[in-house]
Amino acid sequence: MLRIKEYISLMPILIFVFLVFLATVLSAYLSLDSLAYQEIFKKYSATGWSKIWLEIRDYEFFFLALAKVFNGWPSIIWFAVIALCSVSLKLKLIHKGSRDFYLSVLLYVAYFFVLQDGTGIRVSLAIAIAFFGAFFFSKGRSFLALFMIASAAFLFHYSLALFILIFAFRDKKITYCLILTWPCLILLWWLGFSGISVIKMLVVHIDSDWIGFNQLRSYALVYNETSAPYSVQFVFLYIASVIVFFRFKDDLTSFEVICFNCVFVSLVFLAVFAGAESLQNRVSEIFRFGLVFVFPLYYRFCLEVTKKPVIANVLIGIGLAGYFYYYVLHAGLIMWPDSWDVFL
Repeated sequence: MLRIKEYISLMPILIFVFLVFLATVLSAYLSLDSLAYQEIFKKYSATGWSKIWLEIRDYEFFFLALAKVFNGWPSIIWFAVIALCSVSLKLKLIHKGSRDFYLSVLLYVAYFFVLQDGTGIRVSLAIAIAFFGAFFFSKGRSFLALFMIASAAFLFHYSLALFILIFAFRDKKITYCLILTWPCLILLWWLGFSGISVIKMLVVHIDSDWIGFNQLRSYALVYNETSAPYSVQFVFLYIASVIVFFRFKDDLTSFEVICFNCVFVSLVFLAVFAGAESLQNRVSEIFRFGLVFVFPLYYRFCLEVTKKPVIANVLIGIGLAGYFYYYVLHAGLIMWPDSWDVFL
């Protein structure tokens, strides 16, 4: 019995070590963006520190500085440090902010892990830091929250500047507004109104030399006719989130209210940026990470409806497995190499 307890107590540590290792290998060798990141490391590790103030127009200070620190070292060290920081922060926050550590980790691994820690490693680390800011804000530590979010935006990924919105997310009245906003924006989209057209008119007048705006402009100006403000899976997420929120709204912590608002605003951004798929997905996914921390409430609701843990576990298991297959394997986020010599 003592050995079982010791094994259970070691589980979070084992999960941490495994995920850091896996994130390092995926991001360095197997992800959709691994070659691009290898080139980033190679290019910016070779330039001098004096050029870093010019280079931050393209990439964030932390990653540029880290590349220069590890100049002459194997790039895998660069990837490992990023994975260590990102995974450790996320698991620590899940431990502090979730009602059930293991359920939240399951959802994290089923979708966000490969997408973020294995692929978009810069925004992944920024999201971890920004959500820590949201957690501090939920505890009334507004100045520290602002510092964390500002650091996430200017040192780790410029897109996290939008995360300043969470300072309006602690009130449930905002939740009701966000719940109504998404279907209203979809209706406007059906009527021909396009939010991205307004954004395009604005970005063309912004100096592209401004830090972070070069990529924003490139994403906004690429029009994609297939980019819609909704899909079957997002409609399902919306309905499930509305039901779960109203079922447990009187029992939610301040951090859970913020996370629910992040989920709903992630759907709003799907409508705001409809027509610019890259911008649409990137911004939406930043806020959608809040789903990790409230996921145990979705499981709890499923348990109440089915009244049998076995059925609830099977349904959740099928859902997570399907999510992983469609959004990770089918989406091609993992690129298997032609030769395994890449690891030698």
